[in-house]
Formats: sequence, structure tokens, C-alpha cells
Amino acid sequence: MGAAVFDLFFSYVYKFLHQYLGVRRPLSQREKTLAWMFSLYDFNYTLSGIFLTVFLFKKNHDLGIPVLFYLTQFTAIVPAFWLGGHLSKRFGNLLSYQLGFAFNAMVFAATLLLRENAPDHPYWLGTLAGLGIGFYFLGEHSLTLEETSEKSRDYFLSLTTFFTSVFCILAPQISGWLIVSFGGNTPGAGTANAETSLWGYYLVFAIALSLYLVLFFKSFQFMAKPTGRGFYFWKVLTFRRNSDWDRFMGAQFFLGLRNGVFWFLPALLVYQVSNNEAVVGGYSTFANLLGVLTSYGLSLWAKAENRRQGLYISSLILGLSGVGLALQVAYSSLFFYVILAMVGGTWFQVVFGAFSFTLLEKAREARRHRIEYLAVRELPLALGRILSLVVLYWGQSRFGETGLRLSVLTLSFCPMGIFLFFPRSKMHEIQAARAEKS
Repeated sequence: MGAAVFDLFFSYVYKFLHQYLGVRRPLSQREKTLAWMFSLYDFNYTLSGIFLTVFLFKKNHDLGIPVLFYLTQFTAIVPAFWLGGHLSKRFGNLLSYQLGFAFNAMVFAATLLLRENAPDHPYWLGTLAGLGIGFYFLGEHSLTLEETSEKSRDYFLSLTTFFTSVFCILAPQISGWLIVSFGGNTPGAGTANAETSLWGYYLVFAIALSLYLVLFFKSFQFMAKPTGRGFYFWKVLTFRRNSDWDRFMGAQFFLGLRNGVFWFLPALLVYQVSNNEAVVGGYSTFANLLGVLTSYGLSLWAKAENRRQGLYISSLILGLSGVGLALQVAYSSLFFYVILAMVGGTWFQVVFGAFSFTLLEKAREARRHRIEYLAVRELPLALGRILSLVVLYWGQSRFGETGLRLSVLTLSFCPMGIFLFFPRSKMHEIQAARAEKS
């Protein structure tokens, strides 16, 4: 029933875009279904993921708890990709996708069982979350390559990002309102240590659990396509004469350096400044609104020949987004950050994502070892994320507020490090190959 409602809703959204916003290139029925499933997953993560972080932080206002949670999560993602690759080769890409929904559901089932004791178990929750994310994104990336063509992929990625942003606009505001209405902190409610009810959090986590179960059962409408081949992780990792891919692996490391910390830190800073979940929700809603506007522009403008320019500008914008937070953590600097981070981040995500799929298809024996490449590329990404958490926690523990600000500033500019591995000549070669195919 729930899946049928989302199918109907998405059909009306697509008609609206076609009639009023000039989005006219067609999507197949399978691409439409994938688009709304990808979008609903991101909607659910936005609905609950931000406030799971706040929930873990809220009990003792200890940054170390969410850091341990995400450190475990990022570590668990790598073996999830490795195991998901083995399962995908034997049983088809669909199994990894389904396991992603199952483990994400377990995170919120465990949190609802543990309730106020959940912050005492960051390792367990982080492991479940990491397995869920690893299995899910291996399945998502595999299905994207399997169900879309090189010619339509830029358009599909831009449009999916647009849908994701639209669906996520109200999600954090709804969560923040529910939490405050059912006992969360409200303006003037007292200190951060005031006794407050957590029933609003439990309601949000129950909704998240339900949506993951809807997606899990909807995924059975796809047909698994097992290959019956082995999974050659170490062979692909040690391939020689694969220079473009080796460069890309280095770029992934620098991408991870930023993503690790900024995956969760802005929401915690907003909560630390406001002590109000409704403000956190409103902040995230505003961020997603900016993502909608950026994604819509990219859905009309995104072309392979614009990738290099987009990568330069978006990475610079991401770097500048951390300057204000490095000077002072306040409402004004958080507002400055969210504008630049959402515009630059959305733009970077679309361009870098398109580059990565093109590089994967050009890599050595990519047609035969596509799943292995998706798993292998998580290694430098995970290393970057883990290192960024270590830098943040060490800086904050050793130098206090100053160390946190300097860490934020340094990590903000890390995406520019990708140009050490994507020289201009290589970009032109990749774009030329893409243009010949289209």
C-alpha cells in the first residue's frame, strides 16, 4: 500500500516537471521507480539521521559520542562493500540493495529498544549504520550503472538529486516540530541538561523504521540478475596500467577528508548554539531548499563539456564555506556556511558523480569487474573520513574551540586536493571520450 502511494505521487511530480518546468527528456519506468526509491531513502535519512546524531549528543553534550558513532560507521562501510560485492556477484545487485534497507531499519529498531541508553552504545549502533550504508550504496551505484546508459546518466543523476532535495525540504522541519511538540527543548526551556521527554525522538525513529520497511518490500519488484562470477577485490585493487583509476582513488581520499566531518557537524553546531531541535530542523530545511534550486539549474545545464569548470568552481565554494565557522560559531557564520555548502556541495556532487561513473567505465576490465571497482573505491574514501574525524577530535580535545575551528577550515578546502589527481589534460581526455559516445 505504501509503495503504491509513492508510485502515484511520483507520477504526478514527474508530470508537473514535464508540463511547467521544462524537464522533457523521458525516463523509463524502471528509471522512474529507481529515482523515487533513491529519493525516499535520502528523505528518510534526512528525516531521522540528523536527529539521531543530536540524540546521541544530547545526553551529555559530549562530542566524543557522535565521533565514535561515525568512526565505527565509516569503518563498517568498507567490509559492507566487500561482502556486498561477493553477494552481488553470486545473487545479483538487488540483494545488497535490500540488505542496506534491512540494516538501516535495524539501527532505529535498536535505538527504540535502548531508548535513553542508546548513547552508551555508539559502537554497536555505528556498526549497524555502517553496514546499512555500505550495502545500500553498493546496490544503488550498481543499479544506477545497470539501469541507466552513459548518454542519459548526467540527466538521471541531476534529476534524482532534484527530486531528493524536493522531498527533503520538509523532512527535518517535520522532525524538529515533532520532537519539540512531544517534549524536546524549546526556546527558554532552560539549560542543555534540563530533564526533557524523548518521546518526540522515538516517534521520528519509528517513522524512519517504517519507511525503511516500505522500501525493503518495494525492492522485491525488481528482478535479481546474478552473474555467477567470482568477486576479485584484491585483483582489481592491485591492477597495473590503470592510471586514470589510480588517480581517481587519490581524489576519493580528499573527498572523504571533507565528507567525514561535515556529514554531521553542522547540525550539532546548530543545536549547540540554539539548544532547540526546531531550529535544527528549520536550518536543514533551508539547506535542502537551496539544494533544490541548485539541482534544478543543474538538471537543465548539466553536460559533459561543463564538468571541468563545475568541478573547479564548486570545490572552491566548498572551501570558502568553512571560513565563517573558522572565525566564529554563531548564527551568522552558520547561515553563511549553509548557503555556500549547499550550492557548492550539490554542484560538486553531480559533477564528481558523473566523472566517477565515466572513469569507472574506462577503467581496466571495467565491464567484467564493475562491482569490484565500486567496492575498491570505498577504501580511500573511508580512510579520508576516518582521518578527518581523528583530526577534528584531536584538535577539539587538544586546543578546544580554536582547534575545532581550525579543523573545520582545513577540512573545508580538502576537495580542492582532487586536482592533484585530476590534472587538466586528463579531464579533457575524459570529456572527449564522453562526447564521442554521446
